[in-house]
Amino acid sequence: MKGVAHIASVRRWSGFLLFALVGVIFGFIISSNTNFLNIAQSEPQEQAQLARSTAPRQSIYPINANGESPFVAVVENIRDAVVNIRAERIEKLTPYQQRWMRFWGYPPNDQTEVSMGTGFFFREDGYILTNHHVIAGAKEITVTLADYRQVKAQLIGEDPSTDLAVLKVAGGGFPAIELGDSDSIKVGEWVIAIGNPFPSQGLDRTVTVGVISAKGRRGLNFGDDSPEYQDYIQTDAAINPGNSGGPLVDLDGYLVGINSAIATSTGQSAGIGFAIPANLVRSILPDLIKGAKIERGWLGVVLNNLDPIQAEANGLPNARGVFLREVRPDSPASEGGLESGDIITKFNDTQVDDQDHFRYLVAGAKSGATVKMQVFRKGRPMLLNVTLGDREQGLAQDFPPQQTPQQSGSPEHPQVDTWFGMAVETATEQLAEQYGVEYHGGVIVTYVQPGSQADIEGVSPGTILFEIDHQSVLTKESFYSLKQTLSGRTKAVALIGYDIRGNIKYFAIKPS
Repeated sequence: MKGVAHIASVRRWSGFLLFALVGVIFGFIISSNTNFLNIAQSEPQEQAQLARSTAPRQSIYPINANGESPFVAVVENIRDAVVNIRAERIEKLTPYQQRWMRFWGYPPNDQTEVSMGTGFFFREDGYILTNHHVIAGAKEITVTLADYRQVKAQLIGEDPSTDLAVLKVAGGGFPAIELGDSDSIKVGEWVIAIGNPFPSQGLDRTVTVGVISAKGRRGLNFGDDSPEYQDYIQTDAAINPGNSGGPLVDLDGYLVGINSAIATSTGQSAGIGFAIPANLVRSILPDLIKGAKIERGWLGVVLNNLDPIQAEANGLPNARGVFLREVRPDSPASEGGLESGDIITKFNDTQVDDQDHFRYLVAGAKSGATVKMQVFRKGRPMLLNVTLGDREQGLAQDFPPQQTPQQSGSPEHPQVDTWFGMAVETATEQLAEQYGVEYHGGVIVTYVQPGSQADIEGVSPGTILFEIDHQSVLTKESFYSLKQTLSGRTKAVALIGYDIRGNIKYFAIKPS
């Protein structure tokens, strides 16, 4: 019995211990689950608290105090000042073109061309600003207003060198856009472009927005429409075909620039547009309104861009500036104390970047103005005061008008020698600048007799020839030497050169 009782006692204690062990395990599980639930419930609260302590992300687009885009108010205030411009011009055919028109059975009549562009009122009394290339050579200009009325416009003043023009329509009380300060605007600021190219298609006053991408863009080539003086504002606001002459404004509605050109390989906007800065417009606007000649300063120097080696040799920290390769005798530069070999780094306290920038600064100053120039001569800095001359008069002295073959051979009027009806000079950078073409080595055509063989084949003043009859021609003397050599020639002579657009052109002229 005792053994049985002992076994029963052991069983009771074993059951008790087993029950206790199960209880401990169960309690541990419950405790663990409770902690897990607490952690799971506390994590979102901590994350929520962290999110609330972080400032909400700001939009990259500007918003005004009312939570609206500020573009809306600007556009509502200025869009009615933007107009469409329709310019009709007569394209006169050259004898060469007339010959081909007859060959294909078409009448060799002059052709009427129509161009469409944009402009805007800058004065309430009917004065309009636009690009010169929009109205160049126009015999009739029609302006379409915001209310779709079409009115005739008068050309008041034009300046191809900056690609600007002023028109006038009758009437008053027109909405106008005020010129702002383009020097104060910064790269990265928002701007708005408005174009009015095709109102007849319901595409009037199209609005695009973007930022200022860069300032001071110069030396850009837009073909025949490339202005001589450039200081473009670059923007990524889309400037589409027909938007030339339209306003580029800031968020206060002030004019920053006049949209003029784009860089593209397709003819459509690629986000690289260029506008003439408002301060450049303001500098010549009084003369444009009066229809007067734009006076520009002139120094009488031949420039080179400053290279790093020249800068280092003169103790300059960088290659910003221009090197005077030549100073013309009796020129404003010479009279002001400038010498060949001088380096100019500042013009009236403005840092000079390169020769394009320097030409722009000189031309922007009026004839007769005295300007300060920071000069380095043989490594020594000095400050010179130079009084500028008149550019037009200066160029006339440097490059007198070419005499034509019809003039007598007297000493006062020497006869000009021609070949195939054209006269040439050895091409120089100065002559290329005078004719508005890109410089290349060769001979530049300075005169073409109307109706001559050269005229019929499409040779025009400014053409630069570099090869004749498969022989290199780099000087005026070699040109006329070949004329003597080929004087008995009966078969066609091949000529190769650059036309006024900078394209390589092949000519074939058969001696008469």
